[in-house]
Amino acid sequence: MPQPTERADRILDAAGELMIRLGYRKVTVEDVARQAGIGKGTVYLHWRTKEQLFESLILRSAREMITELAEKLRRDPAEIQPHRFLRSAFRATQRNPLLRALVTSDVELLGSLTESPVRAREQDIANRYYALITKHGLVRDDVPHLAYAINASTLGFYTMSSLKPGVPELDDESAADVLAHTVRHAFEPDDDPDPTLLVSAANEIADLFDDLDTSYREWIYGAPGNERG
Repeated sequence: MPQPTERADRILDAAGELMIRLGYRKVTVEDVARQAGIGKGTVYLHWRTKEQLFESLILRSAREMITELAEKLRRDPAEIQPHRFLRSAFRATQRNPLLRALVTSDVELLGSLTESPVRAREQDIANRYYALITKHGLVRDDVPHLAYAINASTLGFYTMSSLKPGVPELDDESAADVLAHTVRHAFEPDDDPDPTLLVSAANEIADLFDDLDTSYREWIYGAPGNERG
């Protein structure tokens, strides 16, 4: 007999296919149930509303990305350096149409989910990341409003094709390389960082990602041992 998390993932897979094809506003819970081959009531055993269902879909994509980033940090602490970290985040985002839509606030695809309060925890971790790389000297100390500057600089790599359709496009790998080069030379000091500081910073952020992953899992499936459904 399928476990509740397996059934939830099947429903989320169906929701994802429909959302990418039709957009959030046009998809109904009935559509999702039909696509998943289950009854509408079964969907409501997992999520009480359509919004909760699709929020869980986005959070599942976010879980995949933060798991990937945490594994890279533990495998190679140098990944904590902004130019490498943001390159990896860009590549992971570009591979997932839902995450791409989230970063670019694609209202057509995501509807009201572009401003969901459930993701407030992500901003907290982003703030802690910037505080950490500043504390460990991984960014220059003469950049005013550092987080704003980095966010403004990197956002263009996600939105360039939609805002400037006439500009020649780069493949994702090349764009990621340009992003890394830009961040490295605009925001990081010239000297190589202390390897011991990299290990400390990487482990701290990886631990935060693990905590975030636990929070997301509980939102999507329910607390361990007490899954929805």
